[in-house]
Amino acid sequence: MLSFIFAFDESEIKMMGYTHSLSAAATWLALVHHGVVPITDHPTIFVTTLACAGAGMLPDIDHRNGTIARSIPPLSGWICAVVQRLSGGHRQGTHSFIGVGIFWALALSSPHYLWWGVPWLSIILVAYAGGLALRTFGAPGGWLGAVAVASFTYYSSQPIEFFPLVIGVGSSVHILGDALTRRGVNLLWPLTIKAPISSIFWKKSGNMALPILGASGSRREQFLAVALMLYIVWVFISLSGFFEW
Repeated sequence: MLSFIFAFDESEIKMMGYTHSLSAAATWLALVHHGVVPITDHPTIFVTTLACAGAGMLPDIDHRNGTIARSIPPLSGWICAVVQRLSGGHRQGTHSFIGVGIFWALALSSPHYLWWGVPWLSIILVAYAGGLALRTFGAPGGWLGAVAVASFTYYSSQPIEFFPLVIGVGSSVHILGDALTRRGVNLLWPLTIKAPISSIFWKKSGNMALPILGASGSRREQFLAVALMLYIVWVFISLSGFFEW
């Protein structure tokens, strides 16, 4: 795992995806830790954290050659190809205020789509996100992971109320993460307001950034990934009862 985290140029795209998932998972655990999200039982914490980690990759559904496109083949590849065309390409529509709004709207509306009293859309979203997270972290994912997460979710009613927040938090953290890199994001898409004078904060392309992490795959991002991983491990160890958290 550490060798993957400290990979360089040839793994730059994967590194960013890995960091997105870690950031989303750490954010979710922080919300649980501080009581913002009132979850107490361990299985629900684990599944929702896994799903949030996967949701941290969802805005990259606009990238037909990315990890998310290969997560549940061939369906995921087809969906990514369509979204890439509709959103104007990678880091465009799905990485904007409109993209955030669509992810939140989809998440918040999903519990209302019922079939025989079962919120099937919520289960599909969290199952896909969970399978994607497993794939990103190098565990058995794809269809196998999605089916496993869906089965747990179907037979355990408690996590369902947290699904909208899981998807919304994960996707929002992703966009924030991209905004902290040198490339930035065009938050105002489909509008492109070019900077009169290009700078690291506002570019001629219209992208805006607060480049704390530098370029994707930079040492700063690698150190952030390690810190996030250590925090996640610390929280789960504390949940096991070795010490109070």
